[in-house]
Amino acid sequence: MGRVMRALPWISGAGALVFLVAATLMGSLERAGPAHADLWLEGGIPATLYLPGEETGRAAFQDPPPRAERPPAVVLMHGFANDRSSVSSLARRLAHAGYAVLAFDVAGHGQNRNPFPRGRARADAYHADYRSAVDFLRASPLVDGERIAVMGHSMGAGASLDFATRDQGIDATVLISGGWSIQGPHRPRNALFLYASGDPARIEQRVAALASRLAGVVQLAPSRTHGDPARGDAVRVVDAFHLDHATIIWSERAAREIAGWLDAAFGRARASVPDLPDPRLPVTFLLAASLLLVLPGLGLVVGRLAPALPERGGDGGARSLGLLAGALLLGMPLLATDTPAAMLSLEVADLVVGHLALVGVGLLVFLALRGERFTPLRPSGRVVAAAAVGVVAVYALLLPLGVVVHRLTLTPERTLAFLAMGVALLPFSCAFQWLLRRGPPRRAALLSALGRVLVLAVLLLGVSTGLLSRVVVLMLPALALVFVLFELLAGAIYAGSRNVALIALIDAAWLALIVAAFMPMRA
Repeated sequence: MGRVMRALPWISGAGALVFLVAATLMGSLERAGPAHADLWLEGGIPATLYLPGEETGRAAFQDPPPRAERPPAVVLMHGFANDRSSVSSLARRLAHAGYAVLAFDVAGHGQNRNPFPRGRARADAYHADYRSAVDFLRASPLVDGERIAVMGHSMGAGASLDFATRDQGIDATVLISGGWSIQGPHRPRNALFLYASGDPARIEQRVAALASRLAGVVQLAPSRTHGDPARGDAVRVVDAFHLDHATIIWSERAAREIAGWLDAAFGRARASVPDLPDPRLPVTFLLAASLLLVLPGLGLVVGRLAPALPERGGDGGARSLGLLAGALLLGMPLLATDTPAAMLSLEVADLVVGHLALVGVGLLVFLALRGERFTPLRPSGRVVAAAAVGVVAVYALLLPLGVVVHRLTLTPERTLAFLAMGVALLPFSCAFQWLLRRGPPRRAALLSALGRVLVLAVLLLGVSTGLLSRVVVLMLPALALVFVLFELLAGAIYAGSRNVALIALIDAAWLALIVAAFMPMRA
């Protein structure tokens, strides 16, 4: 262990150098590529417009092309708990294929400060957002406003399908891992249903049912086009093998399938769909890999800013895990009738955060009644300052990844939610670290990892019992990744200082930051 600790600063230092080079390259690639610019649509809807062509800067938006040379346009909507950055790779690929793409943040997501519409009773809940986007394209001199396709991923697919049934001027509809109902008065034109082999079974089943219904057959064969794109009645279902619900929107293979479908719908002839690269994706992987090396070194630095504490005994790990599991399960019935933290106005997060907050308070009360003395959990000014340094550093390290995955820039409402959730999650983080972060570093890391698995298992149980939304299942891999990243940081802090108060503060703040940035806001 001592040899590893001595080598860790050098390893993390090398990782930091790679990270800085990759971040610089990411910034250059983000500004390059197809011409793109941010704008605000009617109704306070933030959006980004991507244009095809050789121009990559401001000049692409200054002089509109002749009417005959204006490209067809695509409205692109992201999925639940995502934003327009998460679909930027697909938008860029389609711009390389010759299409203008308008990606926007739907209500309650990303930088859109309009409230997220709750409930499933209205299939047209996002109609106003879509209408603003389509109206903008129809009036823009930069694109051919008479040739428009709508496209969405997951939740965005459902909204796209619904809009296509309410607007006869849409030429093509592309539905990625979603599409739920056809309630409007019109038949959606040229509908491509694209799903991932790793999608939940219910998505594949629903997609197959809708496509067969539109085609007027009992079961539409995959990868075969039914109908004629020239008439507008073409329907196609495609299984994107070896992809899942998240990675399908970053796939070049999926983008080529979509570009080919749009070519047929708009009557654009070409020998084959060209390569559609997004050079930012390899850099994203490089950033993520180097981040894994940087976090332990950051943990050592942050740990040295706080007072070192004596190591607490490592006995009773199994009992601590059992106590944590029992508390998590006993807290589940409290979600059965109401939302414990509805004041947060964050979809799904108010349930999860409320549950963890109640469990944390309950555990601390139980431990206090058992005679535990929480002296190591009392943070001094140095500990709070070290935690602030750690949280700011983590935020800065995650920013370069955000241009492809999800922006972390918080609106004023999300900033307030971040602060409130940080306070709400602190009791659980303190109880979690007190119970499991003890003994030698390896043992403490193992117990903490097992504790994270318990949290994920209970969330999965909440979904299976109907207490939590099924969308939580799609978020569990991302949550697991956050846990892994945090453990790299926390393990190094503990190895260097044994300061569980510092770890608990950063734990609560990090999770609150991710949840506040990603989850839809209702206020």
